[in-house]
Parts: sequence; structure tokens; C-alpha cells
Amino acid sequence: MKNSLRVALMCLGLLSAFAHAETGVAKLYVGAGFTDGSVEVSNNNDRSLGTVSGVLGLQFLDFLGVELAVGSGSDQTDSILSDPLVTYQAVMLRLGYRWDRTAVYLLAGQARLDVDSDLNNTDAGNAFGFGINLFGNDTTALNFNYLDIDDGAFSTATIGFQYFFGGFR
Repeated sequence: MKNSLRVALMCLGLLSAFAHAETGVAKLYVGAGFTDGSVEVSNNNDRSLGTVSGVLGLQFLDFLGVELAVGSGSDQTDSILSDPLVTYQAVMLRLGYRWDRTAVYLLAGQARLDVDSDLNNTDAGNAFGFGINLFGNDTTALNFNYLDIDDGAFSTATIGFQYFFGGFR
């Protein structure tokens, strides 16, 4: 867990440095959300989890970006961050379309999944998702997002906020 946290922090630092150097071209955004997650357990059943998630992204063009997502989930609210049953980290390409104050997008990439050994032994896989941003002003958006990791081994449906440094235009 400590190694994956170090790698994620290094990637976040590199992304923020690049975004700062290229403020005219790329736009950095961050987000956080609360999700209802579902993990597939070893006997082909699903287990519902409360999950918190965060994203850091870099929007290169209006339709193209890169997004890093992290999340932690548990079936007990007091252990979501302290002793989670599932944690994930994903690096994804973000393709989207925006008109006026609405943006829709697709996500595809790779994810690392750390699931409690009593539930499942899945550790990595493809990540696919989609979402919509509803902008209230030029920098802040209400975000709805769905993410599926490793062909349904873990999935989340998120509601949260995203903040675009410098605005989304």
C-alpha cells in the first residue's frame, strides 16, 4: 500500500508540474466524490461498499485528457479510510465532448485493485467508465461517474465535485 501511495504521489507531482508549465495549453482539474461500490466476491456474489474517491486530471484539449483516480471502500463507514476492504488506483485516458455547461466523457485505462483476501484475489485489470459534468460556473462542476475495473470485479457509481483550475473553457 505504501509503494502504491508513493507512485501515485509521484505521478500527481509530475502532472501538476506539467500543468503549471503549460498553463496555456493543458488544464489541471481535481475532484472528490462519494460512491456506492460493488465488489465481486469469490462465490460469484456482489458485496456493496461505501467508497470515497478522488481524481486528478489533465485536460490537453477539449476532448482529450488523462485522469488518475484513487478510491477506498468498506462495508462499514468508520473503516473506509482506516481499514478498507478495497482500494484502487487507475490511470485512464479521458475522451469527451462538451457543449455549453455540460460535458460527457468516456474513460479507459489500467487499474490496480487491492481487495481483502477474504473477498477476492483480483489485483489488476482494465478500467472502463463514463461520466457527465454539469458546470455551475467556469471552474466547478457536479460530477456523475461510473467506473468498472477488471470486468466487473469492482465497480463504482460516483457523485461528487470537480474543480478546473483556470476554468473549463
